[in-house]
Amino acid sequence: MVAQLKISSQDVKRLVSHPDRDVRAVLAQKVCREIKTLDTKTLELSEYEGEVVKQILWLIARDTAAMVRRALAVTLKNSLNLPQEIARKLIRDVDSIAVPILAHSPVLNDEDLLEVLKSKAAAKLMAVSKRAHLGGDLVKAIIRYGDSRVVASVAANDGAEIGAELGAKMLDIYRDDDLIKDSFIARRDLPPLVIEKLLTIVSAEAARRLYENHEVPLDIAVNLANRSRERASVDFIAQSWISRDLKSLIERLDAEDRLTNSLIVRAACCGQMRFCEQALAQKSGVGLNKAALMIHDSGPFGLKALCTQAGLYGRDAAILRASIVIYRDLERTNWERTNWESAGKMNSKRAFQTIMLERVLSLPITFSETDTDYLMDKLDALAA
Repeated sequence: MVAQLKISSQDVKRLVSHPDRDVRAVLAQKVCREIKTLDTKTLELSEYEGEVVKQILWLIARDTAAMVRRALAVTLKNSLNLPQEIARKLIRDVDSIAVPILAHSPVLNDEDLLEVLKSKAAAKLMAVSKRAHLGGDLVKAIIRYGDSRVVASVAANDGAEIGAELGAKMLDIYRDDDLIKDSFIARRDLPPLVIEKLLTIVSAEAARRLYENHEVPLDIAVNLANRSRERASVDFIAQSWISRDLKSLIERLDAEDRLTNSLIVRAACCGQMRFCEQALAQKSGVGLNKAALMIHDSGPFGLKALCTQAGLYGRDAAILRASIVIYRDLERTNWERTNWESAGKMNSKRAFQTIMLERVLSLPITFSETDTDYLMDKLDALAA
């Protein structure tokens, strides 16, 4: 026997031979608790002692009574002292034994879990979806093999690696499933691309929960949830925290035919120049750096050529060109920098945008009624 284990040879004999499964289950739990307390990092077991521990666990894992095997699974579900080959046997067992190991065991690897996911066993898939950490490949497998309840579970799991593209794909597949949308909202952190996707498909009440959980400005959330998408999208892209995902957001807007000329023009009128640069690059097929150069540093013909490639003509191109001139003029006068300290960072941005809008609205250009309404509403909101 192993000196550090407070179990006797007599206990092991009874564990093997006692006819009452309840007694064997109690003994199994006692033995497994002792094995769980072994600190194998500071305590070096001899080869013989390690083999003894493994043989004892194999005896329990092969017991004919499920309650005995479950005692092993429940007691050692979080333990590194559970040999991997025994864990692999347990996850092929009945649900009551496999589920604790699948949900918690640190000795299983991705290949072990993928094999289980391919079985499409509902309870086992649900257990895997709740693990403390799930890599992107496992999340994709859960989406492939699981039903909507399992997908909702992984969507709510903060330990599951769900990036912007994967999250958007999940919402595309399950756009009519409220449970999955609610699960995404409940996550601690969401990529901006996924938040914007959610805002376009959830109810106003769910949008308010997004506002509470993810600091989406309430007016933007409600406008988007009420399907006033384009009016609110300009404000959404203005949030500094989405800048890291701006390229992905624009690519998806374009793929969904929502990167409209109107959206680009409204963004320009509000001074969202980074969005305009990225959007025009996307629409024209020109690289971002070249597009920025054509917008700002190549004179009117460079911008005209870019607009033509991007499909902006007539009034839209004229408003865009005038907005860029106003923006450059404000930057040239160092307006934002000179007013930064006196107005404060947030107030300075609002005031900058207010002047942008006032100058744009004073242009000798006839805006469409919807654009005029949007720009006036935005100006009123900034003043308020």
